[in-house]
Amino acid sequence: MNLGIRAVLHTARKWKKTLLVFCLLLAITTLVLSGLAIADAQEEQAEEVRGTTGASFTVERNLSTGGWANDSDGTYSTQELITKDMIQKIASVEGITGYDASNGGVPTLYDEEGNNLSLSPDGFAYYAYGAYNSEFNSLFVSGRFELVEGSHITEDVTDGVILSRESVEKNGLKIGDKITGIINPEYNDPEVEMELIGVFDIVADKDDTINMYDASTYWDYNQYAFCSNSVMEALAVNYSDDGIERGFFYVEDAAQLDNVIKNVQHIDSINWDNFIITANDEVYQNISSALSDTGTLITTLIVVITAVSMVLIILILSMSIRSRKRETGILLAVGIAKPAVILQYVLETLLIAVVAFPLAYLSSKQVAGALGTLFGKAAENVIVTPEHFMLVAIVGGILLVAAVLVSSISTLRLKPKQILSQME
Repeated sequence: MNLGIRAVLHTARKWKKTLLVFCLLLAITTLVLSGLAIADAQEEQAEEVRGTTGASFTVERNLSTGGWANDSDGTYSTQELITKDMIQKIASVEGITGYDASNGGVPTLYDEEGNNLSLSPDGFAYYAYGAYNSEFNSLFVSGRFELVEGSHITEDVTDGVILSRESVEKNGLKIGDKITGIINPEYNDPEVEMELIGVFDIVADKDDTINMYDASTYWDYNQYAFCSNSVMEALAVNYSDDGIERGFFYVEDAAQLDNVIKNVQHIDSINWDNFIITANDEVYQNISSALSDTGTLITTLIVVITAVSMVLIILILSMSIRSRKRETGILLAVGIAKPAVILQYVLETLLIAVVAFPLAYLSSKQVAGALGTLFGKAAENVIVTPEHFMLVAIVGGILLVAAVLVSSISTLRLKPKQILSQME
């Protein structure tokens, strides 16, 4: 009788064992396919995190290598300031997606009628950032502030200003209104006219410990302002120590932050003894570590499930083959070669797999999303693909063949006479 027919007949006749192996393969394959889908979703999330966590680096003056001077306003550092040329050279390095470089000031702001816009009764000044690209100011990138009306300041905007929603509403302002700023009239500081181009809202609590300290800690968030860098330069024209002290540069891929910093440090025209570069990637590192741990857990579960399943299948097949010693001895006695007998056992197992694998593919499409939620993944992002099925089918088929071979060793290493004698 043809070994293929024998394989089909035995599979049908031993339907209980067939059903057991089928259920085991169905469950194993469903779990493995789901695990692969979750692992892919994890990788996609990691890729997304690499570009959206705001990884950046800061370039600032190294005050320890500079001197100090005094004037009527007190002591100030004579260390060289960051120049526009430096900013442009750093920003041109491959991998940098945005930047902002700002100098701070404390101007008093007035509307077109000359009314003080301060939110405090004593008319206390605003804390203003002179920005190149306010979108990339750390307060916006970190999510502490959110632009809710108008537009951000860019290098093309020479006279723009952005104020808080509370400041705008209390003073009856609207986008397009003219605002005048002055730092100190007693020093004959110039009045500089600006145009309100944006309104921001405060998302974070300033007292929250996750918020970074900055030079404007003494001001409420509502009295922050962002103006064009050219406006700040005009406001601070009488202050010799005023200028760009710090620049923020954001990278496209957080994983490449160290490489980008190394390339920046290779800019020969900048004297790096006078400046300090600080990487700001704590958020990325924390999230990346958590994602890596989850990825390792998923991989470990897939390996453990596969290993345990292989042991179970080998045990089931071993018991099945040992129970067929008489049949095996007869087949060998009538001249059927051992490879042909083993091939029959392989075909019997693969016949079950041919049905179990496609059904597992269908069931995993339903199960993967639910399992993915246990790992913090959105169900719609956990997708079992044909590539997953092909991988599992090929590797699973190889492992099943190996399982049959291992299960057959103890029986087929005996000669036909030895096998039959053990059955007497």
